[in-house]
Amino acid sequence: MRRIPHIALRIATAIMVAISLACQCVPPDPPEPTPPDPIDERSQELKDFLKKTDTGLYVNSVGLVIYDEMDYQKAWGTGAFRIQRDDQSAYLSIIASANSASSSYQVEYKNESTNVTLMLLKLQSVKTENSCVWLWNETMATGVIIPEGIL
Repeated sequence: MRRIPHIALRIATAIMVAISLACQCVPPDPPEPTPPDPIDERSQELKDFLKKTDTGLYVNSVGLVIYDEMDYQKAWGTGAFRIQRDDQSAYLSIIASANSASSSYQVEYKNESTNVTLMLLKLQSVKTENSCVWLWNETMATGVIIPEGIL
């Protein structure tokens, strides 16, 4: 008969230890939720322009004057860049404003289907890759790809 209280004591002790351990367990923190992918708020015109790779002038992602090393020449100096067709039937000239802190540029171009067109644009750099820079004006949906470090 002495065994029954001893067995009961062991069972009661085991139950108390189990309850004590269960009360001490803290559930793990739930995993951090994965943040959603950022929303790309750029315009479709800009997205299309960023896919272009050839030096030149683009309006609404259409190349108006595009450099071709077989038929064009390149020239640049301090704050200016120009590409021109050998026969002068098409050209693109970009000149930075005198105020270097500004992003204003004089863009002049001519191609086979237009007369000389002059635009004064504020352009911002939106991409730099392969020694070229992509300059963009959202309001006019106009972009220029030129060699890096010229303007």
